[in-house]
Amino acid sequence: MKINKKNTHSYLIFFGLSTFLNFLNQPLISQTIKAHFSQSTVNIDGKLNETAWKEASAISEFYQFQPQYGKKVSFPTIVKVIYNNKSIYFGFECSDPEPEKITAQITKRDGMVDKDDGIMIILDTFSDNNNGYLFSVNPLGTQKDGAIADNGRTIDFKWDETWYSECTIHEKGWTAEIEIPFESIKYDKNLKTWGFNAGRRIARNLEKSFTTKNLTAPNHISQFGKITDLDLKNISGKSYTLIPYFQSKFQKNTQPKIEMGGNVRYDLATNLSLEATLNPDFATVEADVEKVNLTRYEMEYAEKRPFFLEGAENYDTRIRQFYSRRIGKIPWGIKLTGKVNTWKVNGLITQSDPSTAGADVPSGEKGIYSVFRINRDFTNGSTIGIIGTNRNYREMNAGSIGLTATLFFTDEMGMTSQIIKTHGPAETGTWTGFIRPAYNTQYSHFHLRYSHYGEGIMENLNTTGLIRDDDRKEIDSKISHIFWINRYGIESLQPSINYNRYWSQKGRLRSYEGRYNFNLKFLKKWQYEFFYKKSHKAKYFPFFEKNFNNYLIENKLEYDNKKNISVVLGYCTGYNFDRDLEKISGEMNVKILKGWNITYHFDKHWFNPADQDDNTWIHYIRSSYYLNKDLYFKFFYQTRYRFLHEWTDPEFDLLRNTVQLLFVWRIFPPFGSLQVAYQEGNTRYSDEAGQDRTLFTKISWVF
Repeated sequence: MKINKKNTHSYLIFFGLSTFLNFLNQPLISQTIKAHFSQSTVNIDGKLNETAWKEASAISEFYQFQPQYGKKVSFPTIVKVIYNNKSIYFGFECSDPEPEKITAQITKRDGMVDKDDGIMIILDTFSDNNNGYLFSVNPLGTQKDGAIADNGRTIDFKWDETWYSECTIHEKGWTAEIEIPFESIKYDKNLKTWGFNAGRRIARNLEKSFTTKNLTAPNHISQFGKITDLDLKNISGKSYTLIPYFQSKFQKNTQPKIEMGGNVRYDLATNLSLEATLNPDFATVEADVEKVNLTRYEMEYAEKRPFFLEGAENYDTRIRQFYSRRIGKIPWGIKLTGKVNTWKVNGLITQSDPSTAGADVPSGEKGIYSVFRINRDFTNGSTIGIIGTNRNYREMNAGSIGLTATLFFTDEMGMTSQIIKTHGPAETGTWTGFIRPAYNTQYSHFHLRYSHYGEGIMENLNTTGLIRDDDRKEIDSKISHIFWINRYGIESLQPSINYNRYWSQKGRLRSYEGRYNFNLKFLKKWQYEFFYKKSHKAKYFPFFEKNFNNYLIENKLEYDNKKNISVVLGYCTGYNFDRDLEKISGEMNVKILKGWNITYHFDKHWFNPADQDDNTWIHYIRSSYYLNKDLYFKFFYQTRYRFLHEWTDPEFDLLRNTVQLLFVWRIFPPFGSLQVAYQEGNTRYSDEAGQDRTLFTKISWVF
């Protein structure tokens, strides 16, 4: 039979469409497990040898999310669940025919444990298909946790709570034991069912598997299975926690100083808590890593201060109405977090001198900062909410109030949006917002976004939030796809294209930018990434004094032996605001001993022509040594040099350095802790620290 080209094309289109629709219709398999109640105590030692574990129900069906979507996990894996009146426990049995190849490097809490072998648990404790907690552990027992909101759209890994884990590597693989105290999480005590998803990572296979089959995304909570048979009405636990601290401060050329303060948390119910802090201590918060700003806009830094972390995921919106780094040193603060029926509530109020956070205002005068978010959750994982922020300073109010929505029409199709009205000194152009429909599968992503930024809203919104500029109508789009090859020495290919274009509110073109990314993972231990960006910036006061055409080409090569060392090297060249730019970067992570890791990172930038401080060499060393979970040392050293002449023959001049050395001993955990810290350089969140050398000793106790 003769088939012409037209018919051939028709057959190919029909076959491709049929395959695509069949792919979308793959059945979702979400498993259910019964929680076994036990009166006996569980000893968290990484060995599932208690009687309660033998009586518990189990799930043994794990399905790959990557690299072979929908296939069974490579090595047998079992998860069990038990609980008592104090905690809920999870036990994992992870078989491995070659236990000597198990990857376990990371010892720093909330470090990159995703590159190690490991297990994870995600709990939807309100069974609302929307919010959850993530707990992950590698075979060394290193913990990583986070809070999830908006049906997986937002994950905040800065969230930290008290939970316990131990792991044991043996001749048949490894086991993990996890205890999550009920008082560490919020939940509805009247529910008998929680949403649940468990996962396993096998690092040498680049494999992630879950108890839910055919997930759209690992954190897509509305697709999860269930934990059933929970009876939480008689759960025991304190309704309050009081943590006072006393700290001595010895600073060069100043008199020794004693400071005191503390935190108190009161649980109004298992689903709602009130927290207050008085003179909180942020002395031991790790310093910001130095950055070189290649744009003309303000850079964003991550929040690390404990008081601002719980509930932070709820303020993580595309247009940042609340950016907590706008708040500097605080003498006190109060916040409310929790959920009542289908309503999620968060609120915070505190006082601060805006100048301590870099605001261009006189020092010594205090302002009152307040923020809230109220969300209505829906059963398909969608949410609609309202966010309000305000700073009252010198009897003047500035901030914003806005509506936000995350909608899921199907598991693959969704939309996020905001509409915001700002208030403050600017009286016109005070509206902003965006709408962003998107399509997501486990392999593909596509979105198209339109944003509107009124002229003048920065002056209002950025007293409590963060946007880079205003007077903008913006179109943004992105498409990406992962191709899993699993042959010819190649694991996967991931290309992506992102295009952005915006105009002033009067229709004058201000910018266009294209980003092209290509990621290649090899079957062994190598990974290569190529990135190209080309952009045009039109003359626009106060950011651009003329038209600029910039480009950037970056190559990055990574080696990871999955045991005790990983290395990343990068080279970048480009043309940035009428100057040639070159950059060399590198990072090495080394596991010295069990519990001891060292990271070294450097960035070297040089420009031609260059201003005095432009050509810089930034490097830092970060190390942590855990004798055990309750006794550890941390070290952080960072320098920033400028160098003159050519990069091949530089003359270095130290601009600033930062040193932090921290010793922590948790005394009779979890009842107290002793900390000793040495700091040098601008390490605190307040600009007051300068380049001081300070020794802190701190003792705190939990009541």
